[in-house]
Amino acid sequence: MLLLLTRHTRRTPMHMRLFVASSSVSRAALSSLSSSAADAKFYIPRKERATSNSMYEIDNIYDQRIKRRRRIDPTRELNYTPDHWERHKSVFRRIKHMLTTFGSSPFQRLMFPDFFVTSMIAGSLTYYNNFMVIDASSQLWIDGSGFAAATTAIALMTGFRLNASNARYAEGRKLIGAVHSTSRDLATNTMMWIKLREDKKRMINLIKAFSVAMTFHLNKKGAHHSIRRCLPNFEEQIYAEYQAELLDIFSDDKNEDFLLICNWFRLKENVPLGITTLMRQIIAENEQKDSFTRELDIHVHRLVQSLGGCERIQKTPLPTCFTRHTSRLLWIWSNLLPFAIYPVCGLYTLPTTIAISYSIMGIEDIGVQLEEPFNILPLRQYADNTYDSVHFIESAYASGKYAS
Repeated sequence: MLLLLTRHTRRTPMHMRLFVASSSVSRAALSSLSSSAADAKFYIPRKERATSNSMYEIDNIYDQRIKRRRRIDPTRELNYTPDHWERHKSVFRRIKHMLTTFGSSPFQRLMFPDFFVTSMIAGSLTYYNNFMVIDASSQLWIDGSGFAAATTAIALMTGFRLNASNARYAEGRKLIGAVHSTSRDLATNTMMWIKLREDKKRMINLIKAFSVAMTFHLNKKGAHHSIRRCLPNFEEQIYAEYQAELLDIFSDDKNEDFLLICNWFRLKENVPLGITTLMRQIIAENEQKDSFTRELDIHVHRLVQSLGGCERIQKTPLPTCFTRHTSRLLWIWSNLLPFAIYPVCGLYTLPTTIAISYSIMGIEDIGVQLEEPFNILPLRQYADNTYDSVHFIESAYASGKYAS
């Protein structure tokens, strides 16, 4: 017992040095804030949630996705359950999808200004050709044969853009999944190989906090999509939500790790990377120096790798010259489309133009949304799943022989 106390006493200064380095800055910064965890308006502590999805405002038609607050918001799906998959594969899905076309995200996002301008051109052209000119030779239209070739080229271009964006989306989901799996493995090894009880608890809290910090690191709003950037207190509100989530993990607003992580956030530091530094500090101070300690560090390394992959996706869009070129061609194509189809469609030029434009421009718009996967993926739900998994691992081991 005396030897254990002596070892623990020797370890304390090393732990404190990392915190003391920013302790004065941390307390000064935190004391000057007008917002706190009590000011959080969107985050619901776990003890107060009726269901696991009670934090989200669910769509009235599709219960597996978050309700869109504005017409320009993208579709944000939640994790699927077996019931959701059953409805997703329903033989009646096409009828339902057709009935909800005008409420879909691509259609509403394209309504203004894209469809508005195209409709004005198509409507004016139809009116002019049918009611303003005297003979057919004075009508305005262009040969549709050459335009058909251009349509094919543009369709291929938008398809390529969608595929490239979907690859980014899929990779982002894989990286987030890797964080979740690695967090569970790290929590398991922590309960087995970290010797001191307080170090186990500290490491478990840091694993839970990593997913929360990563959510706010990859998404400016921390996946609280109802918060508007135009609010005068936007930064303070985001910080309040961030504090509330961390406080739900650490439970004590005087906890040193809690204060340090909050201060990093206020200073706009790379908080997830800082948390891995704290994790490695615990591993380095662990009394058991063997391959098991090395295994702990390997899991932290995997967290850092996944973080770097996510940052690469977030900071590097598809070549912007390609995006702008595609956008320009689509704009020109959609506004010339009425002139190409008028000889065939006549009075039905306007609705036909909208239908064709929607089929091509909708693909491009979906690609634009998928290009930024961390604005669509349910990061908050992933962080909650990580918390639940790590908490279950902690409680399972605490009830067995590894509780000491």
